[in-house]
Amino acid sequence: MLYNILLLTFILFLTACGSNSSENNTQVFTPQEKIFVHNLFLNEYLFYDSVTSSIDYTLFDSPQSLINTLRISPPDKWSFTLTAKEYEDFENQTTAGFGFGYTQDFTVYLVRIGAPAYGKLLRGDKILYINGQDVTANLLTDASQNLGIETTFTVLRKNEQIDIAVVPNPYTFKVSLGKIINQNTTNIGYLRYDSFTENSISELEMLFTTFKDANISELIIDLRYNGGGSVITASTLLDNISNAYAGQRQIYLDWNANYKTKNETYTFEDTDLQDGNELTMQRVIFLVTEKSASASELVISALTPYLGESNVITIGTNTHGKPVGMSGRIYGINYYFLVNFFVRNNLNDTTSFDGISPTCLAEDDLTHLRGDTNETMLSTALYYIQNDACP
Repeated sequence: MLYNILLLTFILFLTACGSNSSENNTQVFTPQEKIFVHNLFLNEYLFYDSVTSSIDYTLFDSPQSLINTLRISPPDKWSFTLTAKEYEDFENQTTAGFGFGYTQDFTVYLVRIGAPAYGKLLRGDKILYINGQDVTANLLTDASQNLGIETTFTVLRKNEQIDIAVVPNPYTFKVSLGKIINQNTTNIGYLRYDSFTENSISELEMLFTTFKDANISELIIDLRYNGGGSVITASTLLDNISNAYAGQRQIYLDWNANYKTKNETYTFEDTDLQDGNELTMQRVIFLVTEKSASASELVISALTPYLGESNVITIGTNTHGKPVGMSGRIYGINYYFLVNFFVRNNLNDTTSFDGISPTCLAEDDLTHLRGDTNETMLSTALYYIQNDACP
């Protein structure tokens, strides 16, 4: 059964909020399911002709362990499996826990919009103690799974040690925020966008209505932690960025030699389908890191043939480098997302496996909130708008 088209890499930023891996699934991994997975690799998988046809199924007790053995790496480091619930939670933007991500030294770098920690823990907070104990990854994970029980975080915030109470709970989150930045006489739209979920299309439509009403002439899209998602949603974002290319090809999905009939083209929406909030941007600036992957790279690549390389600006570091996507298949309670196709833009180009190089190098500045005009990546983008050059 075909499930959905994804351009996604699960470099998720909620390591304090429970795992998204199916390794925790206790369902028996039957021989029949192992054969099903192996056949997907031998037939639908993009690199099918390099997959071993002989394998001892008794060596594998979980879906992901079999995937890890069968996938061709390099380049494939992405093929994965989720349970039905995990996938549906991702699409519905629901989960449970605290709702933040942290670095190796326990500095908060992102808080999900609407999560229990949102508005309490801040980007840049360095966690020192959990309920009075020295912080560890295991303590954070245990606390995040202890739903309904208050946890006290002792954090260092701007050289001040403070205590913050957060109760982990089930929650629904948003993946986008927008604002208008006024620079001299220029209205600039700033869009923070964290994931290409299908549910977020309505969020995007509202924000682009705001941008349209503000008559913005420059657009900055912050994809620094966006690991991708739905191709349909990526296509919708492209539609909203520009209405000048109605009916023309955005991207197409290029399957392996056995499945060329599945090749699929996505186009800019026709004029009669436009709803009036689309922009006509001549230039777009993207804030990116190595966590900007898949659908994020698709949008950047798809715009290049139309706006030109000089008007598709990337600020930050190299992107992740995932020019491929998946078409999910289901067996029992498990959804299998194996790499199935290359993503090509209207010039037939794909993103490099090394990622997209930045126009301007800039660090991910954890000392400022995202959207703060003093934050290094955003301030670099604003400088570029003013000067047509990197600082």
